[in-house]
Amino acid sequence: MKDLVRVFLILFFVFSLVAISFAQGRQTGTLYGLVVDEEANPLPGATVTLTGTGLMGQRTYITTEGGRFRFPALSPGEYEIRVEMPGFKTVIRKGLILRVGQTTEIKIEMTMSTIEEEVEVIAESPVVDVKSSKASINYSADFIASIPMNRDLYDIQNSIPGAIADGAEYRRTSSILGGTVRSALYALDGVPMNDPATFYSMANINVDVYEEIEFGVGSLPAEVGQTDSAYINIVTKSGGNKFTGGFTGYYTSDALAENLIALEDIQALNVFEPEKYTAYYDGSFNFGGPILVDRVWFFLNGRRLVWDRENPYTPENRMAKVGIASEHYDLRHEEWMGFAKLTFQVTNAIKYMGMLHYNHIYEPYYSNGIGSAYPTDVVDIWNHENTYTTTHQLNWVINQNTFVDARGTYIHRYFPLNHRPGTEGQYTYYDRTARVYWGRLFYDDEYIRKKMLASASITHFQDDFLGASHEMKAGFEFEQSEYHRDWYRENPWYSYWRNYADGNPYYYSTSGKRGRLRIRYCPPAKGMWDVQDHVRRFSGFVQDSVDTGRLAINLGLRLDYSYQYEPEQHRPELRYDYPAPLQNPALGTNELLEALIDQWHQDIGPISPFDALTTPYKKVVEFLTLSPRIGIVYDVFGDGKTAFKASFARYYEPVWSAKYNAAQIFGAGSISYYWYDLNGNKLMDLPGTDRYRVTSYPKQDPEYTYYVDDLKAPYMHEFLTGIEHELVRDFKLGLQFVYKINKNIVEDTDLNNGYDPEATDEKGLIWLPYTFTEPGYDSIYGTSDDQTLTVYGLREDRPTPTWMGLNPPEAKRKYWALILTFDKRMSNKWQLKGSILYSEFKGNAQPSYGSTEGESGLFDNPNTMINSYGRVSFDRPLQIRLMGTVILPYDFILSAYFQHRSGSPWTRTISRVYFPSDMPVQQSYVGVNAEPLGSRRNAPYTNLDLRVEKSFRLGDVGKLNFYVDIFNLGGRSGVSIYQNPNPYIWPYRTPPEVELDELYGTISSVYGVRSVRLGVRFTF
Repeated sequence: MKDLVRVFLILFFVFSLVAISFAQGRQTGTLYGLVVDEEANPLPGATVTLTGTGLMGQRTYITTEGGRFRFPALSPGEYEIRVEMPGFKTVIRKGLILRVGQTTEIKIEMTMSTIEEEVEVIAESPVVDVKSSKASINYSADFIASIPMNRDLYDIQNSIPGAIADGAEYRRTSSILGGTVRSALYALDGVPMNDPATFYSMANINVDVYEEIEFGVGSLPAEVGQTDSAYINIVTKSGGNKFTGGFTGYYTSDALAENLIALEDIQALNVFEPEKYTAYYDGSFNFGGPILVDRVWFFLNGRRLVWDRENPYTPENRMAKVGIASEHYDLRHEEWMGFAKLTFQVTNAIKYMGMLHYNHIYEPYYSNGIGSAYPTDVVDIWNHENTYTTTHQLNWVINQNTFVDARGTYIHRYFPLNHRPGTEGQYTYYDRTARVYWGRLFYDDEYIRKKMLASASITHFQDDFLGASHEMKAGFEFEQSEYHRDWYRENPWYSYWRNYADGNPYYYSTSGKRGRLRIRYCPPAKGMWDVQDHVRRFSGFVQDSVDTGRLAINLGLRLDYSYQYEPEQHRPELRYDYPAPLQNPALGTNELLEALIDQWHQDIGPISPFDALTTPYKKVVEFLTLSPRIGIVYDVFGDGKTAFKASFARYYEPVWSAKYNAAQIFGAGSISYYWYDLNGNKLMDLPGTDRYRVTSYPKQDPEYTYYVDDLKAPYMHEFLTGIEHELVRDFKLGLQFVYKINKNIVEDTDLNNGYDPEATDEKGLIWLPYTFTEPGYDSIYGTSDDQTLTVYGLREDRPTPTWMGLNPPEAKRKYWALILTFDKRMSNKWQLKGSILYSEFKGNAQPSYGSTEGESGLFDNPNTMINSYGRVSFDRPLQIRLMGTVILPYDFILSAYFQHRSGSPWTRTISRVYFPSDMPVQQSYVGVNAEPLGSRRNAPYTNLDLRVEKSFRLGDVGKLNFYVDIFNLGGRSGVSIYQNPNPYIWPYRTPPEVELDELYGTISSVYGVRSVRLGVRFTF
């Protein structure tokens, strides 16, 4: 009965403090130990004193009745312990290395003595965590600085097991161990850095401020939410009791790069040269130290990054076909990064930390907006983005067994994409023959994204309770994220041409005199509206790490309540100072637009996208989720060197506003019309003289709801088991098996017609089947690879689609992997990290950037479901990564980074299967997968990068290192070929006709550059 009362009191104590408590994963480690005598009997009352590089002053702990001691919330670094007790020799143990998010356990044996005596022990520092079931990989700042890779978080995260990059460098997103590219959570000193709209990292987090990175990739504790794959936990430098600092410089140019395919061969293939930097300048400066020793520390960093690249595209060649001269442009990126951190030991029990991180980016030509169809005048300017991140934390040690953390955070990102000066008022032209745009950027787009968090946590240690020791933790977090958008364009019109050079404006049909009219429905100037999508979240968790000796049990439960909402918003009446393109000059400037608005009112509804409109507050989606976590750890031999681990966790996908804003009436879009030039004068006249039929338009009902009422949050179930073993001193081997299944995936579908090929209404089948023979990969009928497929057409009398977001029960992703990891930290002049992974990643819902918006088209109709399940785009069955360093005589250092992975999967498709003209369906053709998803695979990727470094010690001044990085030392090169025939097929003709994709069999690009980069690093 007493035990039950005690449980109730402890739980009441924990929950009573939840209202002021937080955590989002720890930025510290824990030192846990046992003090015993020579006969292994625990020694209560011993005084344990801790000092170290990450600690202001010292901490003391009086061992418990069971002889235990613990020091939580320690910054990563090297520590020393002193254990004293009357009648025993004083023990000093040095060289204890603590890592972020890990528990280091040691045992101190004391020898009886009649005189005061000290024994100094330099023992090995444990590398196996026998208290936590979490799977993680840790990189120290020294390790990151030693390996030849780009000085960017993107390359660093892609070096961990199971990480596959999505290829968009500016987003820095990867699929990690079966997650989507938007499922990783980035944290900077505990601050969740994910963009509230897109959920990739809000800022380029500067590598020069890292003290350590912990990649939590499995069995995440309940304190970590807002991710269903990986927790990327970045802990920054804080300074110390000594002044330290230095600078780093990094440089390359095209003179230091070699094309591995001869220029004459590249020209003969009629492709662009492989991408490389023409110039790259990277300079960084650090300085930190004490303002007051053991009381106030500071750390400062500034970094400047500038690079130039050749534009691989030549849109000016397409412009020449139109008869318009256009200059070639190349790419430039300019970035400033700044960081400041202050740590203040206010009292012996209270510690404060404040941090500011700053990013500034400018690109005269937005590198994500280039292409063969985009000459200089239609490419955005990435116009001086600014991102500010600040967090402030208090740590209060109530007693040696209880402490509280509290934090406040604010992030502000201003992200403007603007038109080029001098193009104001221009139309955006498009020529179908030359396939090129020109005139003006599609629209100016300026974003403000904000994230505000208030949070805290309480941790309490309780020994000998219910037969075990407990580390209990509870927390609460509040987040308000805001997504503001201002998109505008002074001239809203597009001008589409079939052949501009020949003066043919009939984009769709010359004989039918049918052209295209397109208009953006946005204000003509900046600041006329504020389009908003916001997210609010309340989270709480409880967890308990139960230690019974050799067995540890990690229990946790997380509660999240999140919702996305639109506040009241307003759109003014939209009119413009520019007429439609080719508008009859006899008409007034807005006369055609107003006629089209009247037509809208008659045919579609009472509110057009150009009418003034105020929308009320609206809650878009709302989720209440419970995430259980359970893990076990067993110290197999009782020596702390071998741990068996197993766990189960449920993770929920967080709410990010760009995923759930499909019903945003004021979101960026346009209206397109078929223009029928009935009088053939090549001018756009009023309806009645000409005819206009709308082909796409946005809903304008303020009460419009896109998602079903019972929409559920997507979740991931994770099962993980494995074993970790200290093979030799400082060298850990791990073998893990992980299985994940992702369900409740959100996708859109047609509520009117669905995607079930067997669905019926009162008239029979909704989707009419059409069975045909396709000629297989060889595209020749009558050979062994011919196959029969059935596709479906929507019956001609069925209603047009109405799209709605829901959880299709068939949508899923599954992942499993067997992972061998090895981690040898730097000692005896060498280090090694790496992994060998074999895996399978299958599903029908792609984990890619676009697909995770929930509008991929997967459930649009029965045809999209045919052969839709298989290996997804990030499936790479075999992955090998090796990174290591060896220190040679005379302070020469050699480091290498080797990568090998299977090639990316691809699927043979049929672009168009034409229906017979007498088939009563709405479409004239459909597309379909000709084989299960991911049935084929591209060439594997193998690469070796090398660094040669020389270190010079400058007496007491510091150390100077020069290094040379050689990327692609092994000479990887080759050509990329369009391998998919992707044909048009007319099966009903006699004989059946097949027209292959015009790109099939052509070489699309070449790859293969060996480059050298020069670096210098000075530290003191």
